[in-house]
Amino acid sequence: MDRRQIAILVALTGLLVVLVALVRGGDAPDRSEPPSLIKQAREAQPAAAARQGNPRKRPVAMYTKREGLHIDIPYLSGRRLAEVPPPAVADQLGELISREELPEDEEHLVYEKAEIWVYGGRIYRIRKILAHSMDVATALGTSGFPLDLGRPIDATVEVRWNHVWSQRRLRLLKNPGDGRRYDVIDSVKFLPKELL
Repeated sequence: MDRRQIAILVALTGLLVVLVALVRGGDAPDRSEPPSLIKQAREAQPAAAARQGNPRKRPVAMYTKREGLHIDIPYLSGRRLAEVPPPAVADQLGELISREELPEDEEHLVYEKAEIWVYGGRIYRIRKILAHSMDVATALGTSGFPLDLGRPIDATVEVRWNHVWSQRRLRLLKNPGDGRRYDVIDSVKFLPKELL
């Protein structure tokens, strides 16, 4: 084949490709500009605004204290005092007896049934005198904790757990007359100075 025949063959092949593309209905590559991301975002905004304008409401579960609890320390600790339902405050803490302002946005509130310390509106410490002297399992169980938190640190006047059940420190103070019984539970969720 000479050059002239090759040129004719290439031209016919190109013509055949164009004819096939026309017969298929325009599968030829699109030479227009790529879509604008900004334009796509603007078109999507009204649809997103319509979805946000009618959000699905989630049902709010009412808190109910489990039967047998004197106080639910895991529920109360770390919560904003203003967000705890008033019936729960009345049931678990009783009436407010005194309020003391402490330095650095802290407060000490004494209720009929327990004392609480608040930092920035959030309960960080709860101290409760138990209804009567109790063993470890009963004291923990009536305060909202599991009956067994593992081996505690046993000291002369208290037993203590560090970093259990999302509490920084959990203490049971011993009864002076019987070292196997406890009179006070003291729970610390966080220490305000650790936040600084």
